[in-house]
Amino acid sequence: MPRVKKANLKRYLVETRYVGEQIDLKRLQDNVKKYRYLTRDHPIVLQLLDDAHVVITKFGTVTFWNVKKDLVRQFLKEVAPFVKSRRESYEYTDTMKVYVGGEKEDIGSDETFLKELDVEKMKIISYVSAQSVALDRYEEEIDGQLQELGKVVENIKNTGRTQFREKDLLRQVGKILSVKQHTVTNLALFDKPDDTWEREELEDLYNKLRVEYDLRDRFSILNEKISFLSENNTTLLDLISSQKSNFLELVIIILIAIEIFIFLPDWLPSMIALFR
Repeated sequence: MPRVKKANLKRYLVETRYVGEQIDLKRLQDNVKKYRYLTRDHPIVLQLLDDAHVVITKFGTVTFWNVKKDLVRQFLKEVAPFVKSRRESYEYTDTMKVYVGGEKEDIGSDETFLKELDVEKMKIISYVSAQSVALDRYEEEIDGQLQELGKVVENIKNTGRTQFREKDLLRQVGKILSVKQHTVTNLALFDKPDDTWEREELEDLYNKLRVEYDLRDRFSILNEKISFLSENNTTLLDLISSQKSNFLELVIIILIAIEIFIFLPDWLPSMIALFR
């Protein structure tokens, strides 16, 4: 960490919040016009006050820079109409402190020291923090799916039966595929922000932050869990289909037996006469 007195540096309190599955940035810009837009490309940056900014991503996060609590609550209410799958409060947040004005730079997930700060650096820091927060949300969802799978497996082990219906399993498969689609497409974990291609220092900042937040490793683990869930749910679907086929075969056998029983009195005299 740089050997510099923090009191001599400009400090920014940075907080990222997950507010919903997606944010419609176009509608937001068309309707929320009271603030100054510093950038309109993703992620967008708004200036709320002289030294208070906010960075918004399409994948459902809002990052506040030196924004007081009252203004945070007010802004979140203004953003709410443009958020998909919004809740009043999510538990997924990230906080850090950014110090500006030192002679050395040091990048961390809790504290970051920069020689100078501009809008592009603000975007990069907010973007990586936002990816981490969104990953928190999807990691928890997949862990919940793993717990549900554990209950199903335990039930099969103890009773030899599945209590899940095919529709329920298909719904779970849909949720799992949705998580993968969001992490790959919306979070753009494999793609660098466009700004990093224009300035080498931005690419360096982005790469260091990704390492600090373990984004690549966390996504690899998440992807392995998704694959595991997909394979096991496919196995359960095959099991349910097999049980359904066996049940239909049993029904057919019973129906044939009933038909023979019903018409046996009519056939019996003819069969006796045939064998005499």
